[in-house]
Amino acid sequence: MSPARGRAALAAGLVLVATASRAEPAREAIVTAQLGGAVEIVDLAAGTVVRRIPVDGAPAGIALSPDRRRAYVTRPEGHGLAILDLDVGKVLAEVPLPGGPLGVAADPRGGTVYVADWYGHRLFVLTERDGALVPDGEIAVGASPSGIAVSPDGATLYVANREADTVSVVDAATRRETKVIPVGQHPFGITLDAAAARAYTANVTGDDVSVLDLRTGREIGRVPTGRRPYVIALAGGRGFVTDQYAGSVTAFDLATLKPIADVDVGDHPEGIAADSDGRLYVANWGDNTLSILDSKTLTVLATIPTGNGPRSFGAFLR
Repeated sequence: MSPARGRAALAAGLVLVATASRAEPAREAIVTAQLGGAVEIVDLAAGTVVRRIPVDGAPAGIALSPDRRRAYVTRPEGHGLAILDLDVGKVLAEVPLPGGPLGVAADPRGGTVYVADWYGHRLFVLTERDGALVPDGEIAVGASPSGIAVSPDGATLYVANREADTVSVVDAATRRETKVIPVGQHPFGITLDAAAARAYTANVTGDDVSVLDLRTGREIGRVPTGRRPYVIALAGGRGFVTDQYAGSVTAFDLATLKPIADVDVGDHPEGIAADSDGRLYVANWGDNTLSILDSKTLTVLATIPTGNGPRSFGAFLR
């Protein structure tokens, strides 16, 4: 299966990474328009694309630097990573990588970026050296790693291994897998709730979400979702899962782990993220839109047109 949808559907999805929500309201969404060969900057208040940065190689995964001024974008068909200056609106550098670079996450403290090799059993580690981001070794994980979450202190990585049906727990300092946690079928997106010591994986072919207790290192529950869950975001005591084949977002209660409702969004929703105002942003790959949802009322507040094939897999709000 190709890691890029430009040639064939990556029907399994990508991953979201990292944290439950931004610490402040989002002003912009950084959208990887995979079929359009670009990264687009969307002004969320104005509801329009204000800048388009050409990026070849079917841009898919995205992570942002701690200061939100740079974006790290995987290019599955270009076999590498593009580094973008979001303020200037240009590609600063391209880092060649072998295999199928897809999922990506950045250390919240800065200095290190991790890229998942969809075709392998490894993460690529990139570190800053003399002002440039350069390859600096690999970390062995499970088969077809996709989503990556990094703990707030940068010490621990959590990796969803799609073909292994597991999550790898990795010590970032030693670059070694310290634990393997079995989860549901084909986990793809992984989201970390560090305050609650939990993680959540979207299990693509299981149509459910695995809930992990990070203190004990085991799965403690499953939440049923719509067809082909992709990525999870957290807001206001609720979880929200994009259901690719259902064209919806499933909301569930984080305390009871019970579904609350399904909210219709666009065609083939993929990336999702939440901000501190309780708004959710959903990239709809099939109809080239970005949906904005209210996490309390479970209503769609707005729909913004984007370029072709919006994906926004990863951390994409600033």
